[in-house]
Amino acid sequence: MSETAPEPAEQADEGQPGSGHDAGSPWARPGVITLRCRENGPLVVEVPGGSSSGGPGFRVIDHEGCEFQLPLGKRAVALCRCGCSGTRPFCDGSHRESGFRAAETAESTRPGGISNQG
Repeated sequence: MSETAPEPAEQADEGQPGSGHDAGSPWARPGVITLRCRENGPLVVEVPGGSSSGGPGFRVIDHEGCEFQLPLGKRAVALCRCGCSGTRPFCDGSHRESGFRAAETAESTRPGGISNQG
């Protein structure tokens, strides 16, 4: 059984379409947008500090070039990976009931110096 990295105390709120947390993340790096794959859950896009417009500092565009409305005052947005969300492309927590499984890991060291290789 592999050891998993702890989840941050403030996670992207999967109950609210596309919402995220306001607190800093242990995975955040100054000036770098972080895309975090939650185990058996959404892809969380985290931005260090929001934009001056109050949004998260990035845009989500559909296949026709139209922009999705993002939550104001948030630094993270949860994007659906399971395909079951009623608010796609955003996560609404449907992965919990759908049985979605995705636990891919990168070949590197996680925050806190924990290796995912042993």
